Amino acid sequence: MTALAMAAPPAAAYPRNNLGAWSLVLGIASVVLALGVLTGVPAIIVGNKGRRAVRAGEADNERMALTGVVLGWTSLVIFALVIGLIVARFLAGGPGS
Repeated sequence: MTALAMAAPPAAAYPRNNLGAWSLVLGIASVVLALGVLTGVPAIIVGNKGRRAVRAGEADNERMALTGVVLGWTSLVIFALVIGLIVARFLAGGPGS
């Protein structure tokens, strides 16, 4: 008696490409919509997870994840500069002085 083995459906080759895509979307939102910390930090976290998935062979969109990380850091730098300018203006006497 021979047993017929049913082949399992093939798993998706790159199941974690959504991490890079989400990182890019969050990075773009953080810069374009000036959301700074709200979407910049998640863009960095998700982008780094996406890059880790690429290194593990689970994804193939490292550039997309890296772009999200860079945009996340860029938005945080812009946010810090704006806060610094607001504080400097406040310490200088404000707009009414």
